[in-house]
Amino acid sequence: MIEFKLVDQYPKEQFDDLMDRNLHNMGVFINSREFQRENDFKFEKECHKIKIGAFIGDKLIGLSCGEATSKNQFVMMISLVEKEYRKQGVYTKMLDMMLELTKDFDIIRSYHHIHNNQIISLKLKNDFYISGMDHCYFVGPRIILEHYNNEKLLNVMKYRVNLIRENEI
Repeated sequence: MIEFKLVDQYPKEQFDDLMDRNLHNMGVFINSREFQRENDFKFEKECHKIKIGAFIGDKLIGLSCGEATSKNQFVMMISLVEKEYRKQGVYTKMLDMMLELTKDFDIIRSYHHIHNNQIISLKLKNDFYISGMDHCYFVGPRIILEHYNNEKLLNVMKYRVNLIRENEI
């Protein structure tokens, strides 16, 4: 049985193995540990952080984490599920938990490799909107998705992209 829980830290060895097996060894992602310098390991940002782990017993099989970038914005940094547990609702459960835990933020932002269609599609079905694209040296080209908990900001965004008229804001 899969247990979902908030954690302060992921088990380091399991986290590294999960990342290697499911991201770094896929050829799309570049392992950031290869480029980090000594000061990178000393940096610790003080902000609201959320780390969700999916466990079978003590084994970490999925994770979703993020942090506040301001008092009203939260960024989902990374989410992944061990390959053998995909398409079983693990990611959906973690996404539901993350959205519940971040409902006090106006905007939830996430970044996805442009070929991560399953997750992009799932988020679009969960009221995320495509807000742009960028490029990251670890990942390559990314889609930026945003989820709005603030109805007024959602309407402003919709107005800016011609989904509604100014008088509907």
